Amino acid sequence: NISFILSSCCILLHNASGLQLTSTPPLIDVPTYSLATKDSNGKTGMNILTYASPASTKPDRMWTIGLFKGTVAHENFSLTGTGVLQLLVPCHSTLVRLLGGSSGKDVDKRHECDLLGFPWMSSEEPGMPELLPKCAYYLRLTLVGDLIDCGSHDIAVCKVESMLVQNGKEAHDRDYLNTALLRKMKIITEQGRVAD
Repeated sequence: NISFILSSCCILLHNASGLQLTSTPPLIDVPTYSLATKDSNGKTGMNILTYASPASTKPDRMWTIGLFKGTVAHENFSLTGTGVLQLLVPCHSTLVRLLGGSSGKDVDKRHECDLLGFPWMSSEEPGMPELLPKCAYYLRLTLVGDLIDCGSHDIAVCKVESMLVQNGKEAHDRDYLNTALLRKMKIITEQGRVAD
């Protein structure tokens, strides 16, 4: 009888908890990055990327990134297996519509960034794509294994080959661009897409 009473109490508590199924994912705040890649001719491409996360620190520092299919970034990263993840800061918010809302197939993003006051810069490290100035961090990534098909995106598990900062300046906590700020500025929608 005691086990029946305990079982009944658990069922009542579960039903009283108010949990309901939903198809709406949580609205979370994540850092905003730009992924710089190179095509087979050495031309740099850039996009906006928010699906990025550290995955391991030892024996190698590993990250995962989500690559939207059909984009120049996806095409380049699939081809070369390398790229530079650039952690953006608030001054880069003016670039989000350009880098995240248009395709490098249709727009000269390098030229447009230059017009917006962010001329791409070359790195002294060989084989690197051109980079945006003033980023909080630059993580040079190489693909480990194959891309993982996840529907609209492929997931890349990457080794961090090097971590760079500009002029020796390291970012402090929250000193980066994030999706909450972009939503507040009405640059992206609640769903995370570039606003019209």
